[in-house]
Order: sequence, then structure tokens, then C-alpha cells
Amino acid sequence: MDSWWFANFTTAWVILAPLIAAYVPRRLLKSYFNHHVWRHAKSLVALVDPYVTVDIFKRFVDDDSISSSDAYAEVRAYLSAACSREARALRAESAMEGKGFALSLQLGQEVADEFRGAVLWWSSAESRDEAHQWQMTRRCYRLTFHRRHRRLVVDEYLPHVRIKGKEALDRDRRRRLYTNNIITDYTYQDDRVWNHIDFKHPTTFDTLAMDAAKKQEIIGDLDAFRNNKEFYARTGRPWKRGYLLYGPPGTGKSTMIAAMANHLGYDVYDIELTVVRHNHDLRKLLVETTDKSIIVIEDIDCSLDLTGERRKKQTGSLSSPPPVSYDPDDDGRKRSKVTLSGVLNFIDGIWSACGGERIVIFTTNHVDKLDQALVRRGRMDFHIEMSYCRFDGFRTLAKNYLGIDDHPLFQSIGEMLAEVDVAPVDVAECLMTSTRAGRGVDSSLEYLIEEVKKIKAKADAEAAAKAEADAKAKAEEDESEEDEEEGEKEINESEETGVED
Repeated sequence: MDSWWFANFTTAWVILAPLIAAYVPRRLLKSYFNHHVWRHAKSLVALVDPYVTVDIFKRFVDDDSISSSDAYAEVRAYLSAACSREARALRAESAMEGKGFALSLQLGQEVADEFRGAVLWWSSAESRDEAHQWQMTRRCYRLTFHRRHRRLVVDEYLPHVRIKGKEALDRDRRRRLYTNNIITDYTYQDDRVWNHIDFKHPTTFDTLAMDAAKKQEIIGDLDAFRNNKEFYARTGRPWKRGYLLYGPPGTGKSTMIAAMANHLGYDVYDIELTVVRHNHDLRKLLVETTDKSIIVIEDIDCSLDLTGERRKKQTGSLSSPPPVSYDPDDDGRKRSKVTLSGVLNFIDGIWSACGGERIVIFTTNHVDKLDQALVRRGRMDFHIEMSYCRFDGFRTLAKNYLGIDDHPLFQSIGEMLAEVDVAPVDVAECLMTSTRAGRGVDSSLEYLIEEVKKIKAKADAEAAAKAEADAKAKAEEDESEEDEEEGEKEINESEETGVED
């Protein structure tokens, strides 16, 4: 009887199998197999397989997960030395300052590690991240170990890997200059909200042209910030500080930022507000910055409508700043809805406390136009006026370009610069032009004196023209007022005559 049933089942399967293969979609069969059969098969394998795996995925940014931690990069840095010894297929990237290479595993390669007598294996793999909403296949580092070492790995080994990896990253990292991507450029298919290049700006405080006393005050403030982690923790304040740089164009605001970054050894994040669509995206940019960084918004009075006085004239209120569009030639990109409230929360809201050792810098040419809520103490803690070139600034530039500390013409130049508003960039350009032309020190300084005289003559002419225009306007206004008074007088006389009649 059993043989009869088996024979009939075999015959039926032989007949039905080709029909199923022909008419049932292959994708449906594969889905059924993966969901039901393979799932149970893996459970059976797990009963006899004593090894446990942990996948550490490459970072991913989407609308629902934001994190400033990068365990993947820390594991890669930790494994770099082991890779150079054992792996047969390696991936090489340029190391710090272009000295040598940083090595990592190619896909499918494996290296062994030992910790407290336990042997563990690391491999580079691709796996589906089921915890992520899109369940995309992504690169990961896979750790394999015997299950008897589970507590050792979880409690001690993985924290050890992250600590050592972070130390390696800090030791070998290159300082970088970041700029944010246009919002439509990063989606669930892209894990970058920032693009970066290596930061190699040569400016230091020694080469910065400004008043020596003010320079020392700024350096002291930066050092106090960097060395007072315990103070911020004790007082319950986030470890961050705000600087407002303001002054006319050409006075060195961007150069000051570079000098601060070089002095502290921090990365620089340059935010272009006009391509940030929502306050939510601004928060995302914030949490994707690293510790020991400077976050910069240049020309903030031009980036968005954050100038309280202008809004007050337009709307009569400071509470609801209007949204600002992108450039009209942006092919229909969505309007930016970053608000003053969003920027204020970015500076000192709850989200600003994520991470630590961060500096926020705003620059503006027109500090009087900014809303006071934006620049008050506590948000912008230190206000630095970047003024015109005076004698201290000139001496620094003379040393930079001419290699001199003193000269008989210095006194004359100092007296002229005290009376004439000349931007440091203009003085530097004069000295650089002389140096390129091969002029001597005397000729270079005489050329600078002539250029400053031209600037003074131009400024005097503009001031005289303005005074003349103001006087003319005042005379016209007075004449108009006299005409109005005459007209009113005639009307009054006419009315009085009519009453008498």
C-alpha cells in the first residue's frame, strides 16, 4: 500500500513539477523558500553551529536614524595593523599628510585577532541590514567567535576595539573642511550629508594681521575653552562656545576662522543655510558633526532672513520669520523653511548638547542688522570686531611679506593708517605686489604710502561729495518746507478774507 502511494506521488510530482515551474513565478517560489524553508533550516544549523557572528554596518543616514557615532570606522582603524600582517587582498587609502597608506580588508577577506586567550575572526562582508527600514545590502565588518566567549566579547572585547580604534583615528586623522550637500543629494541611497576635503590652510595667529592685545585675548579664550571640560560638566553646560566675527569686507573674518582651527587642531564644518530645507535637516547636520570641530555660518545676514529689524518693518513682528526660497534658477528645488527659531535651537537648544568640544562661529558684515536674539551672550559668547588695518596689523603684514620688524618709514605709515580706513587685504595686496615685482624694502613701503594716500584722497572726495549731496538735499528740503509754509499762509489769508466778506 505504501509503495502504491509513493509511486503515485512520484508520478504526480513528475507531472506537476514542470507545470509549477512554467506557470508559478520564480520570484514567488524563491520568496516562499526564503521565508519558510530557509528560515527553519538556519534555526536547525544554529543548534549544531557553536559560532556567533556580529555585523557592524557602515554608517547610514536617513530620515529616521541619526547618529554621530561611527563604530564601522573605529573597527576599520583597529584592524588596519592586523590587515597589513595577514590579509591577502587589501584596500589602500592615502594616510595622513600623504605619508604611506591606511589598509583595510577587501570584501571577503578575513583576519584573526586574540583577546584574553580567545581567538576571534574579523571579515569584510555584505549583509542585509534588517533593522533598517529599507533593508538594503550594505558593507559591514563581521566578527565571528565561539559562543562560550559571548560575555567576554560583549562586555570587554567590543568596547576595547572601539577605544583602540578611536585612538587610532585621532592619531592618524587628517583635519578636514566640510560643506553640506544640497538636500536632494542625500537620500536613503547615500550616507553622506557632508562632503569634505583636507584642511590645509596655512594661516596661524602669528601671521594674522590684527591688534596684538586683541589677538592674545582670543588665544587665551580658545585655550580656556579647550582645557575646561570639567568646568562645563560641573556647571551643567554643554561643552561649546559661540563666536561672532563682524566687520567690513576684507578685514580677515575667514582668515580668523582658519587661524582658530589651526590653533585648536579642529575640523571645520561650513554650513550653507540656503540649501538646508527644514529645521529638521539643520539638526541632522549638527549631529553628523564630530567632536573637536568648528561649525561656521558665514555672512549669516545674507544666508536667510534672520535680521530682526528688516522683518519688523515688513511684518511688525519678530516671532514668525517668513520662509526663504532657493535661488530662482534652482530648477524647482523646494523652498527653504529654516527659521530663526530653528537656528536658535541649533545654537543652544537641546540638540546642541550632542557631542562636545564644539565651537559655533557666525560672520557678518552688518552686525546691526542681526536679530539680537541671535547674537546675545550665551549664544554668541565672544563678539570679535574685525576692524581696518592699524599699526599692529601692518607690522605683522610687513614681517610676513618683507621679513622686517622695524623701519624708519613705519612711524609715517602708522600715523596714516590711524587716520585712513584701509582693509588688511588691501595692505597685503600692496606688499605682495611689491614683492612679486622685486622691489626692495624701501620701495615697497614707499609704494604702500602712495597707495594709502590714493585711498585717503578717494575717501576724502567721497566724503566731500556726500557732504555736498547732503547739503543740497537739506537745502531742497528747507526750500520745500518754506514753499509749504508760504502756501499754507496764502490759504489762511484767503480763508480770512472770505470770512470778512
